[in-house]
Amino acid sequence: MSTEIERKFLVFKEKLPELKGGQHFVQGYLQREPQIRFRLSGDRAVLAIKTLKPDGSRFEFEAEKSFASAEERRTLCELAIVPLIEKTRYSLPHGSLIWEVDVYAGENTGLVTVDVEMPSLDYPLRFPEWVNAEAEITQDPRYFNYNLAQRPFERWQEK
Repeated sequence: MSTEIERKFLVFKEKLPELKGGQHFVQGYLQREPQIRFRLSGDRAVLAIKTLKPDGSRFEFEAEKSFASAEERRTLCELAIVPLIEKTRYSLPHGSLIWEVDVYAGENTGLVTVDVEMPSLDYPLRFPEWVNAEAEITQDPRYFNYNLAQRPFERWQEK
């Protein structure tokens, strides 16, 4: 069984290093719980099944198709149960971990987050200067991608 232990934070945008070589994703959801998500990048498609475990980690299963046809990609998008999410992901090493910066597009433009996957729940984090350690959003449902699809970041200021 694959277990994912991940924490998510906001960043200090002005302190971010230059972001290079990012990977653009289109992400959609086929089911809420357990979460069944697809992620498209170029011709590649990754299907993931995730569910939260009591200790805060997540069970994760991924299957990849390195060449998904245009019809397969289009059909996945049509099957999505909420609007699609677009973002570009940049991987930045710091210490022994890789910090993945997500720069959102579309109706989530302006949102920049960072995820870090840890080897254990009690792993001590050393934060890069551009991570806002006081702004952890791991458990904040507003920042769950599924919820960002339904209520995008650009609409948060609307009354």
